[in-house]
Amino acid sequence: MTGPRILLPCLFLSAFAVHGSPAVAQAAPPAAAPQTPPRTTASVELSLTNLDVVVTDAKGNPVHGLLATDFEVLHDGRPVEVTNFSEIRLEGAAVQTPATSAAPAVTTTPVPPATAPAARPRRRVVIFFDRLYLPEPGVRKALFDSLRSLVADTLEEGDDVMIVTWERSVRTVLPFTDDLDALEPALERIERRCARPSSEVGDSALLEWETSWFKSQAADPRVGAGAGGGSETTQEIMARQAFFEMKGKTAALRGLAATLGGVEGRKALVLVTNRFSRFPGLEFLIGSRPDAGEIESAKRRVQDGRKLLEEVTQAANANGVTLYGLFPDAFEGSLLPSAADSPTSSPAWEHPNFDYSNVGGGRGAPAAPARTLPPASGPALGVRRDALLQNEVEALDVVASATGGVALVGSGNVGRLVERVSSDLQSWYSLGYPSRPGTGRTASVSVRVKGRDLTVRARRAIVEKSVEEQMSDRVLAHLFQPDERSRIPISASLVGSTPGKGKHVLRLEVRIPIESLALLPTAKGVQGVFSVFVASVAAEGDFSTVTRLNQPFEIPAKDLETAQAGHYTYELDVVTTGPGARVAIGIWDEKSNEAGFAVVTPPRS
Repeated sequence: MTGPRILLPCLFLSAFAVHGSPAVAQAAPPAAAPQTPPRTTASVELSLTNLDVVVTDAKGNPVHGLLATDFEVLHDGRPVEVTNFSEIRLEGAAVQTPATSAAPAVTTTPVPPATAPAARPRRRVVIFFDRLYLPEPGVRKALFDSLRSLVADTLEEGDDVMIVTWERSVRTVLPFTDDLDALEPALERIERRCARPSSEVGDSALLEWETSWFKSQAADPRVGAGAGGGSETTQEIMARQAFFEMKGKTAALRGLAATLGGVEGRKALVLVTNRFSRFPGLEFLIGSRPDAGEIESAKRRVQDGRKLLEEVTQAANANGVTLYGLFPDAFEGSLLPSAADSPTSSPAWEHPNFDYSNVGGGRGAPAAPARTLPPASGPALGVRRDALLQNEVEALDVVASATGGVALVGSGNVGRLVERVSSDLQSWYSLGYPSRPGTGRTASVSVRVKGRDLTVRARRAIVEKSVEEQMSDRVLAHLFQPDERSRIPISASLVGSTPGKGKHVLRLEVRIPIESLALLPTAKGVQGVFSVFVASVAAEGDFSTVTRLNQPFEIPAKDLETAQAGHYTYELDVVTTGPGARVAIGIWDEKSNEAGFAVVTPPRS
């Protein structure tokens, strides 16, 4: 992702340092060895794949009371046995049948059955705001009131919410918190910002003015069409800029998914978007009254964003993140012609995963009929709007449906999406089955309920992440929350900083207790190896990619006793874009597979 660059030009492994003079423990005399047969032991590490699954009936209501045997899970097309199973039903979850009304808040039915209910999973929600332009106060209020209710009515103590915004790069407005008092000012600032036009609105207005000016010049007999010039160059430039904007936006979402991958619990990312397109920049290349041929020609002239969307779904599925998409404006507040102005006679154009009943029904208006495309032989006023709406719909559907979420468009559907997210966070099934250790490969997954016509939403793929990938995610997550699985008690401190033009060099010192590292015997003593992972987040909220360095070491036998009472001192330089960057450091012992984490927050000058 964009953000503070992390370089490690200077890396020093100091001689191990011993502080103080710890007493050497007196070894007790060895007891006589019991006369027992020799024994050989071995251990095998098994990975468990967990799927969060939401099951609903034909009316969209959650279905309760299912058992592990009711589900069929296919991993890469092959059936697998569900060995760990839980139904999570938290306070506030709707109960559909009397048979399940007496169930506890969290109902666990492992295979084989367990004797104790499962602990309540922590829920983590990230709300990602694009540069929205919602000029109508009623529309803005409906959107933000619904999001406030999502947090206030759904999340409980121990759950966390993060707010980020997109302003050509990602900004962390509010790190993970369960403090509703801190959440409210952040939402108010974003709500006020949505009343101001976004850059896309200005670009569209500029292009429309430029196109009209060239047309007027061509129509003027004193100038004529032979005068040259036109808006085609501007169109191409704006379309290309839109693609790079989409590229940056999807990279930000991948980084957020990786950050969530380092924490445990139920994870949801709500994408409230202004432009999230299958064909970024399409709006700049089609006229106000295009026909089908012009639309297809414009799609061939812009870069297809399908690969970018698939990268987002892969990152979300690799980290167990469910994506929910919302396009609240649906061009209701833009300068685009409205399809409502054009009589239609064609059948309704609808996407199977979308409800268009309220598209165009914003600004307090009653629900409108499903949106339709005008016939090719009829008026074309609504074709442009609906073509661009489909461009947004398709992109949101790719990322939402592939990760087990849903997406809706139109201000009238804001409340419905929030209700769906809230319901999904209060009632779901957790299915677990053994899988191979992380190899980095992607495997397809499908889940259905046997013999019943029910809708099952789950991620469609899993990525068997390597240990290195898991460590990278944990370091990113540690920037925002302490790693609960940390076992090596490392410490890190700032020992110097050097300001520079456009960059800031932070010199850090990391201390690693040698007794916490796995040591293997060699001919000369013992040896081990650990890796250092580093990531940072700028004061403005941009966070970097993760850098890894590998460090083998060896300790002579004569120094081993002294070394085990001390620590390694590891110095490194981190180059950031500003003095206020927060730096996370992870140490991974490659022999024991244990890890430790620390964060350094330099004082701002």
